[in-house]
Amino acid sequence: MAAPKDRPRIGPFAILGLFLLGWIFIPFGWKIIIQSSFDEFQAPFWEITSRISDLSDYWGHQTDSKKTLIEKNRDLSRIQSDWHIQKLRKSELETELTRINNLKAHIRAIESSIGLDPSMSYRPVIARVSHRSLSAWWQSLTVRKGVQHNLYTGLGAINRDGVVGRLSNVSSRSSEVQLASNSNFRIVASFSGDNRPVTFQGGGISPGGRPWGMVFDVPHDLQASEKNPLLLVSSELGGTFPHGLPIGRVTSLEESGDGLFKNGKVYLPFSISNVSEVTLLVPEL
Repeated sequence: MAAPKDRPRIGPFAILGLFLLGWIFIPFGWKIIIQSSFDEFQAPFWEITSRISDLSDYWGHQTDSKKTLIEKNRDLSRIQSDWHIQKLRKSELETELTRINNLKAHIRAIESSIGLDPSMSYRPVIARVSHRSLSAWWQSLTVRKGVQHNLYTGLGAINRDGVVGRLSNVSSRSSEVQLASNSNFRIVASFSGDNRPVTFQGGGISPGGRPWGMVFDVPHDLQASEKNPLLLVSSELGGTFPHGLPIGRVTSLEESGDGLFKNGKVYLPFSISNVSEVTLLVPEL
């Protein structure tokens, strides 16, 4: 009797190909629903993992060795010494603070006389990062606050180095921050010391791990070099961030295709990829 023929086997790559082919033909609306549901399902696990990590750090400090505690006390003494030096300059700081307050009052008087609305103020909301998604095409963070904390899409996210990104999706207890390096991130910006608007767009993360972006519509008279880089900052015209927050540095500019403006690569701070918490800016109307 002839041996039965082996059944044809479907390889893993064939299964993956069938899945991708099926995903292509799924309506776009259903894709959004599936992705949103999947994110809602994962968010509690990311939050638990993040809280366990914070707790581990806490107990790690509680169990520091005697040598480590001595080193920390030495650092504390050095900080206190620096503080005493700064205290001697208190009178100088008070004088400078008085001068700044007088300037602010003068600016408010000018704004009132010409009918100009004052700059928008923001309420800061601190949010811990629970998950990072840093693929070649998509860079985002998930934070542990959402609708329950009166957050909504479009809010700006910053850290000590400047602009981090903005909220692209908000769930009940978590939110997704679209990083400034994301190719879908696009805002109006300007250069420090120059109020003319330019356009910034995220570019991705280089092989060395450096986040970057591109600046467009740069006026011809601006120059940038390694020794004299230009600092790109946020603009109030974008409607997301207050004016003057650092975005990144530009070390070279090239002619654009239309010959009317210049374009350049923007080097973003490394911290936006590994930040552990962000400050969300909620406008106070």
